[in-house]
This record gives sequence, C-alpha cells and structure tokens, in this order.
Amino acid sequence: MNLMHFLRAAFVSLVMLTGVVAVTAAQSPIAQANEMTLQQAMSALSGAKAEGLVGETETGYLDVVNNGSDDRAEQIVKLINDARRSEYARIASQNNIAVAEVEALAGQRAIERTPPGQYVKVNDRWLRKP
Repeated sequence: MNLMHFLRAAFVSLVMLTGVVAVTAAQSPIAQANEMTLQQAMSALSGAKAEGLVGETETGYLDVVNNGSDDRAEQIVKLINDARRSEYARIASQNNIAVAEVEALAGQRAIERTPPGQYVKVNDRWLRKP
C-alpha cells in the first residue's frame, strides 16, 4: 500500500470513529450522575470546540484549552482521546507501522481541518486558528 493511500485510509478511519457509537462498560450504580458516555462526548465535541474549551493538538489528541476550567470539557477530552488511542493502535497494527506515525498524521489532519476561530495546539502553545 503506498503512503498516500495509507494516510487517506487512516484518516477515514479516524473520521468514522467520531460517528461510531462505541460499546462502553456499564456504569456502576454509584457512578456520578454527570458522567457522560462516549456517544454524549462525541455529540458535545463540536460545541466545546466552538466555545473554545477544547482544541486539537499535533499529537492527534484533544486537549482542554484552559486546564481545570470545565469538568465537562475534561470528560469530553478523556473519553474521545481514549477512543482515538484505541483506533490509532488498531490502524497501526493493521498497517504494521508505529502508533506514533498514526498519531502524527491524525494530528496534522485534525489541525488542517479545524475551522477558523477554533483552538489548535502547535509547539505546545494554544493558537486560535486564523
């Protein structure tokens, strides 16, 4: 498989991940009422990005723009990053490449596709995309 074909396939898999409902473990009866599921996190992601709470990073993962500022944003980041981590590992294994390569590609693509006005983290600094 040539590199461009792989890159496209990897990105398509990543994009599909955001539209897939993952099977999650059942919550214990004592779980907090405000704990969200992956499906809820995926539904809330675009709003959190538009509000400037969450942004894409070069590492292929989300991060909270102002750490500690919003529990909801932290939950969104954790749930989606866990799902991305699993998907990156699957893609890497399937294509016999390092997970770091998939992460870097996903990060580059996510930053490229981030709409103007939303946050991206480049060289460890948050920037509002022009």
